[in-house]
Amino acid sequence: MPCGPPDLDESRNAPMDTLHTRLLRLYDNAQQATVDEFAQSMLPELRAVVGFDSAAIYSLTLLPDKSIRFNACLSEADARDKLEYRVRELRDGHMEAGGRVRSRDRLIERGFNQPGRSFFLDTRSVGDRELLEYTRRFKTEHAFLHATRMGREVGVLSLWRSRRPDAFQLADAARGDVLIPHLFKALQINRKITDLGEKAGNGSAWQIVCDEQGGILFSDEGANTLLGQEWAQWSLPRLPTPFLHDLMRQGHYQGRCLRATVQSSARLFVIRLQAVAAGQQLTPAELIVARLAARDLSYKEVARELGTSPATVRNQLHSVYGKLNISGKAALSHALRAA
Repeated sequence: MPCGPPDLDESRNAPMDTLHTRLLRLYDNAQQATVDEFAQSMLPELRAVVGFDSAAIYSLTLLPDKSIRFNACLSEADARDKLEYRVRELRDGHMEAGGRVRSRDRLIERGFNQPGRSFFLDTRSVGDRELLEYTRRFKTEHAFLHATRMGREVGVLSLWRSRRPDAFQLADAARGDVLIPHLFKALQINRKITDLGEKAGNGSAWQIVCDEQGGILFSDEGANTLLGQEWAQWSLPRLPTPFLHDLMRQGHYQGRCLRATVQSSARLFVIRLQAVAAGQQLTPAELIVARLAARDLSYKEVARELGTSPATVRNQLHSVYGKLNISGKAALSHALRAA
């Protein structure tokens, strides 16, 4: 939903007592909404207070080697493209020994070193040639940033406006200082409540929320760990391609280290993952045989598909049945869907 001048004007005039009403609604929603419902409500709530043309809520990890890793984000308009270009082309942010962040981007440097406060700048004032090219590429006149430290994690909100008359003002920063820390806190509450509910019902379960292209909006640390075990070369912020392909095509994924199912809500997808116990992990060959057999193919048909013998297929399937704790092929499809 594009943001035009009337929205910006309305946000400039938002009274502080309206902010208090929004804070109450924010925390109430955090306790009642699902993760994807809450994610979809965050940016509209923010827009009414600090208007923007594009926005992103994302996280960064401060790594032991002093480098900075970009993680998942929730974005609107072209914000994800801006961030991905920024990370790819201008990957020079790092920490000094004292924990201060150094960057060619003055806004990032100020925001990260003074967490809990909102900062903004006119991008025309940036002297760095590559940063100026970045602002011209995305037609960005004004930028706004608020960072919150959470241990090694940094929660960040970035906003952009494209028109020169729509510069961010001190009043925007003041409203941001009131609302944005609560936004991150409400997000933590929402995730914790959801995690407790999931784990109470499903044992060790984790959750990911992604968009249609597999871009991760939010993910549990346990989910990231499982994906890293399944695909050693994988890294945020997008799901592994084979994982996304199976989920979108079949609605489930069964791997060596994890099982997963997916549910859609509007344009977002909620993925629930569980670890596969070491003794129950299917080998790659067993997994291929299981998937073919789940399509109701006979031993001979599976053997023909794989260029092996029916006896080999039968032995592999019996091993699969034992690991998945099922009694035969009739229960295989359901077992592969289980999360």
